[in-house]
Amino acid sequence: MKAVSLKCLNCGAGLEVKPDIEDFACGYCGVQQHVERGGGIVSLRRVEETLDEVKLSTSRAASELALTRLRSDLSAIRAKRDREVITIRKVGSAINTLMGWAMFIVAVYGLTQFNWWAAPVVVAGLVFVIAAIGPRAKTIKRIEANAEARMELLREQIARHQAIVDAYDFGTPVENS
Repeated sequence: MKAVSLKCLNCGAGLEVKPDIEDFACGYCGVQQHVERGGGIVSLRRVEETLDEVKLSTSRAASELALTRLRSDLSAIRAKRDREVITIRKVGSAINTLMGWAMFIVAVYGLTQFNWWAAPVVVAGLVFVIAAIGPRAKTIKRIEANAEARMELLREQIARHQAIVDAYDFGTPVENS
């Protein structure tokens, strides 16, 4: 096979490509080029384009793996939040039942023993029960807010990685930030 005359992809300079050459730099502008041969056709391709394709494919694969992990992390956060809230509600329900019966017994005993003088004790007991319920609601709200904040960060990462996968699939470049 003899040398083939081609033009540089960058500067258009005439090049003589010998059969044993695969990669070379243009003697005029220095751009790295790769010789592609197939079906009796010889063509040039910029090495940067090949590297860009490898980089995009690698970024897509990494993003797909990240999406799997991030979605799993998101599910784990939801499950942990739900377990904690259910536990607090179950314990709270048991405590509420216990306090309700205690208040009922104290009210009946107080009213039968001390008549209307027991009313302040009953009212104080009700205030105590209401005060005991409040912190549980705040704890549940705190757990849900913390979980939501962590999930929001994961959702942002998922959106970023999904954009990389979609850009590769649809052939539109994405700027990595």
